[in-house]
Amino acid sequence: MENFINSIVIPGNLPVIEKETFNKLEKKYLTIILIRILIFFLVLSGAFISILFISEELPPVKIILLISSAIIVLIAYSFIINLLGFPKKGYLVRDKDISFQRGLITYKITTVPFNRIQHVEVNQGILAKMLKLSTVKIFTAGGNASDLSIPGLQVDIANNLK
Repeated sequence: MENFINSIVIPGNLPVIEKETFNKLEKKYLTIILIRILIFFLVLSGAFISILFISEELPPVKIILLISSAIIVLIAYSFIINLLGFPKKGYLVRDKDISFQRGLITYKITTVPFNRIQHVEVNQGILAKMLKLSTVKIFTAGGNASDLSIPGLQVDIANNLK
């Protein structure tokens, strides 16, 4: 029978993931993000305009201007956050794990040990296919909360990671 050992690990002795070592996502992926934002707000604006035409009585001009201004501010905010946050996204493959970092306002890094991976998929949406990009989806034994998705990779790199 083996002796059970459960040694104390001091946080200062843990290996550090350097931010500089992360591989950046393809810049073409930013185009996909911005197109998705634009499509979402076009649909939202179309719905707003449709409601105005369907309603029997038009709301006051102030309300129309207020809602229109809110949509414009949200579009600008979404574009700015994504433009500033995109350079902070990246992935890192080490001997025993893979990590993905993202975030501008809130920073998040997800690390998945290779021994927890159940399976891996490579996906391409319509826009990604046009720009020759793929997304690697890593499914773990921990369920949806611990799964990892790395978008904006060149097709050959995504297939190599798989």
